[in-house]
Amino acid sequence: MKRYRLMICIASTFLILTSCGQEESHRETVEKPDKKITVLDQVDKDGKIEVKDVQDINGLRAFQFLNENTMIVSKENKQFRSHDFGPKEVYAQNLATYTYNLKNKSTFVLHPSNEIQHAAKLSPNGEYLFYKVAKGEDTFGYIMNLQTKKTVKIKNVLLYPSSGEWLNNSEVMFITMEGKLSKANVKGEVEPLLHRDDRILDAVKGIGGIYYIGVNNQLFFLHNEQTDPEKIRDNVVSIIPSPNGKQLALVQQKDAQTRTLSITDLKGSEAFQLALSTQIFGVSWSPDGSKLAYNFISEKEGDKGIFIADGLTGDVTHLNVNLDYAADQLDWSQSGNKLVASSFTQNQVHTYIIFLK
Repeated sequence: MKRYRLMICIASTFLILTSCGQEESHRETVEKPDKKITVLDQVDKDGKIEVKDVQDINGLRAFQFLNENTMIVSKENKQFRSHDFGPKEVYAQNLATYTYNLKNKSTFVLHPSNEIQHAAKLSPNGEYLFYKVAKGEDTFGYIMNLQTKKTVKIKNVLLYPSSGEWLNNSEVMFITMEGKLSKANVKGEVEPLLHRDDRILDAVKGIGGIYYIGVNNQLFFLHNEQTDPEKIRDNVVSIIPSPNGKQLALVQQKDAQTRTLSITDLKGSEAFQLALSTQIFGVSWSPDGSKLAYNFISEKEGDKGIFIADGLTGDVTHLNVNLDYAADQLDWSQSGNKLVASSFTQNQVHTYIIFLK
């Protein structure tokens, strides 16, 4: 298992490259205006993050942990043959709970229907499930009461396929196909959340307001009691606030072939640059906010897979898991001892439950 360290501090303006001997790891120190980056590659000392076990589950696509031993997943339901994908045999994809322990494994379909159900997200109290249904090229939003299994359709709006986040236990926000930010309550009633003409690309909840990415990938923060947003940073692809809301994980587009993952304060000031690669996605904070998991793909270096970074030290561990491309955002169990990721391999969906030491 490889470990990497990335540290950033204040420095002057020039460039230094140094290499250590074979007894130590490869070291590279880069000094630039206002910062010094030291990269230690392939540190052979034992780290705190190790893979204890991996369960590979064929045919399930996992979205989120419901509790320590149960996940919200989607699975093929052969009771229904979908008619939306041409002549080949394609079945409905229905949301389900998947429960596993040492003795048995069980799957329970939540809402059997001739639908492609996906992108499920639990409300903070775990009572409701926001999910989407794909019908042709259109995406519709639904909210399910997990106790009664009753579902409500979000009214009179088409959703952008990748958007959606709970604001609280009874309201979910999302981006419409027109690029407008709206919210819906558990009755499916919709109202605008941001009264602006600009097209919104992504939005997440922050402390006292909402972060959103507008045209040209500019990141803004709109305070709850204000009408004019505050610009935070340029070239932002995605933003993931820490669980306590006091830090941000930012994926930025540096050029056509390069993205970076950084940890910043709430104003976008960088503390750590954790990764630089062709693609960085699936970013997810651990429940205690001490670690970041992400999918990393470097076409130049050939590295790819699941990585975990320490949010305080910058140490990065490449997990020894046979998964190159994650289909969705990674998700942690409540204890922080498990990580789940799904991937498509040879037209088959696989879910990997990664048990960490």
